[in-house]
Amino acid sequence: MEKVILETIQRGVHRYHKIDSFPVTIGRAFDNDIILQDVTISPHHLAILNENGAYQIHNLSNENGTKVNKNKIGNEPVEVSLPANLQISGLKARLLATDMKVEETRVQDCSGLFCIFSSPIWATLLLVVTIALFFVDRYLSTPVVKEPLWYLSNVLPSVWVMLGIGILIASISRLSTHRWEVIPAISIASLIFLVPQVFEYIGHFMAYLFTSDGLGSWLKNSAKFLIIPILLATFIVKTVHSKWLPAIGVAVLAYSPFLAYQVLGLVDELSLMSGFSKVPSYSHTLLPKDIRLNKTISLEQFAKEAEKATSLNVERMLKKAKEKEEKES
Repeated sequence: MEKVILETIQRGVHRYHKIDSFPVTIGRAFDNDIILQDVTISPHHLAILNENGAYQIHNLSNENGTKVNKNKIGNEPVEVSLPANLQISGLKARLLATDMKVEETRVQDCSGLFCIFSSPIWATLLLVVTIALFFVDRYLSTPVVKEPLWYLSNVLPSVWVMLGIGILIASISRLSTHRWEVIPAISIASLIFLVPQVFEYIGHFMAYLFTSDGLGSWLKNSAKFLIIPILLATFIVKTVHSKWLPAIGVAVLAYSPFLAYQVLGLVDELSLMSGFSKVPSYSHTLLPKDIRLNKTISLEQFAKEAEKATSLNVERMLKKAKEKEEKES
């Protein structure tokens, strides 16, 4: 007799039951051929019949019932063709033929950079470099030299957050593949903190080189809004072996709380910029060496530009005040 497969999906876990003799009873009671552990399923919920090669679903439950291809069935056997989608109370299931084609094998691709990120040595090195960059950033942003313990107390919260994100990323692989991919998760979590910081330093140099904040702002925002979701999607594709489109969707969904925070920061930054006059082009930043494409203007020229910008700003303020007085009068 031809064999069929009953696939049940419960809490994201797929289980397969091979059926080679009929009739088959399904339910919670221990005398069933297939026992399902779900309190919404009746002790004897349904039966699968084979009448002259035709498969039939016979609903035995008067409680939560059975659906075939989203249609609720009564107490009479209903003939189905394979594959058939079932809903046994709240449990999703499928009745499949044994010769049904399965999805193509997703080959584990440990090549290129991701193979390096999966190495414990490189993951540890990346983690150490990221923590060292935390110290450097705190040191450079502090105007007065402090004790080493002061820098450590300021760095530790960032380290804990980074490790927490690493565990959160590893949980994605645990939920999908039932494996803890801790090493690549630590690498990706380190990169999530390292890449924006590196891009910010590069943007800082580019602002000095081109005497413009445009490229620096683009690098900083691209790291926050593009690079980090791409890193998360890469982790999902390489560890969960998902396709790129659903991986990008999951990455954007997982990153959405942080993305909302970054959007608020960007809006605040733009609103602050719109409230002030344009900064003269004398110097947007300082470096020990004068490495820039545009020639540095003199102090006299800077004073003229600053005076002009101030005058324009004062005229604009006076004009607004005059318009306000006219409206009130």
